[in-house]
Amino acid sequence: MKQVIFLLCLFLVGACKNYKKIAKKNEESVVKNIPQQVFFLEKTSCYGTCPSYKVVVFDNDSLVYEGNRHVAKEGLMIKQLPKGAVSQLAEKFRRADFFGFQNQYTSKMTDFPVTYIAFTDNGLTKKIKDYYKAPESLRQLEILISDLVKNEVGVNSN
Repeated sequence: MKQVIFLLCLFLVGACKNYKKIAKKNEESVVKNIPQQVFFLEKTSCYGTCPSYKVVVFDNDSLVYEGNRHVAKEGLMIKQLPKGAVSQLAEKFRRADFFGFQNQYTSKMTDFPVTYIAFTDNGLTKKIKDYYKAPESLRQLEILISDLVKNEVGVNSN
């Protein structure tokens, strides 16, 4: 009888050890599968009818859009992008030397919308405030993301 109880206890201890391994493995896989932000674009409103929205693009080719004001679609939307879309866009940002731009382009003028644009590459993130007179090459990167929103979410956002 003592041997049966001993074997039962041994079995239960072994089962607990295996459960902890499974739980730990599942925790690690959850942490590994969290998508990382690659791009961020926000357009703020103005005194007129400037479109106001935010978009975040993740490394798993997904996009989260939040339409605020003067856009065709208000509210939150999540969209799966075509495979490889984010890596192609990231390559364009690298070629344009995104990290070489100034942190902000501003003016004392009023009533312009502000565009915030951010790019994360190899653990480095740069966020730029574009209020007035940003270089054309930066504006083209902003348009790339705006066009992505337009094409994938169906919102005219320029």
